Amino acid sequence: MTKSVKVHSQARALMREYVGDIYADIRAAKAAGEPIGYSTSNFAKELFDVFDLKVVYPENHAAAVAAKKGAVTFCEKAESLGYSPDLCSYARISIGFDERDEDFGHGLDIPAPDFLCVGNNICSTVNKWYENLAWKYDIPLLMLDVPYGTKGDFEPEKLEYVQSQLQGIVDQLEKISGKKFDHLKFQEVLETSGENGRLFAEIMDLIGSTKPSPASAFDEYNFMAPMIIARGKKETTQVLRMYLDELRERIAADETTFPGEEKHRIFWDGLCCWPYLRQNSTSLAEKGINMVGTPYTGDYGVAFDDLHGMCVNYASTNNAKGLELTLASRSDMLDRYQCDGILCNVMRSCKPWVGIMFETQRQLAKRYNLPYTTFDADQADPRVFSEAQFETRLQGLQEVMEAREA
Repeated sequence: MTKSVKVHSQARALMREYVGDIYADIRAAKAAGEPIGYSTSNFAKELFDVFDLKVVYPENHAAAVAAKKGAVTFCEKAESLGYSPDLCSYARISIGFDERDEDFGHGLDIPAPDFLCVGNNICSTVNKWYENLAWKYDIPLLMLDVPYGTKGDFEPEKLEYVQSQLQGIVDQLEKISGKKFDHLKFQEVLETSGENGRLFAEIMDLIGSTKPSPASAFDEYNFMAPMIIARGKKETTQVLRMYLDELRERIAADETTFPGEEKHRIFWDGLCCWPYLRQNSTSLAEKGINMVGTPYTGDYGVAFDDLHGMCVNYASTNNAKGLELTLASRSDMLDRYQCDGILCNVMRSCKPWVGIMFETQRQLAKRYNLPYTTFDADQADPRVFSEAQFETRLQGLQEVMEAREA
């Protein structure tokens, strides 16, 4: 029987140190008069490394603020300025944080941007969110426009359109940085970024495909951070390789960091609940339910080594895909991860994701003969989450999975 163990993960400690250093470097760069930017998580971020630009990713930053219990203060600040509570909580936290009266602490205080980069492969909210920041600070706004993937594959003309925009973005980044584009450095960054995508995919597969799993996919949320903010960096490669080694050692020793016996394995659709991450993972573990896969982290497990592959990656994010592609990506995970059920976070903030979630889960549940349940929550605003509802829905899913085993 697989033994549950508590271990000090050197990879996680190194990752936290590295992420902290990145935020410190951003503050230092601003103080030194260097331009710093804000970017959405799935912009063509490899370009920033070519120009040695320091960049904040407000979605990742808002998630970290929410995890440190700061979400309500900044959401309410944004709402007092006239922003609707129905807007993305990442946006409200970021806007409210930008208007903060005092330092927040936790190593998360960030300076105002000098340029902005937005990719609409996440949603349309980010366009207006970043436009408002551009107007406020009177700074450049660079946009990557990604067509919605309505068919079962990416039409060549759509990928060509995405790629055709990169030269204009490069031209603007040259002006912002005062540096010329270095093609050799770009290729090196692409190779590193692709390698990190491969390593992250291997991490997800070891957690998802090994039964019992050597960990919980909640770990993936932690290691997703450097994939968002430093995907093209060698330091991220070091962190991911170290964590892979830890997973392999656990598998060889028949050990797991999942706290308890893995009785059931589930697939989690939707974003996680950052303010309730510990409550969610603890509640699952107490019931012997291990979350072994989620498409939220899947966006960052894509390997590529050339410009075309990079464009495919940023054209295929979760919210840029129609029903066919969404079903295909989730089916790939369910085919390999031996799941007993599906749990769906119906996120108040993320309309594009939730819009096709119910039909997606209906078809997946039928295709794989799996029970599924939903709960109402949000990725960052804790006011939307009900612990009682989460427990009730999870208990119902547990009962169905147990009845199927009887």
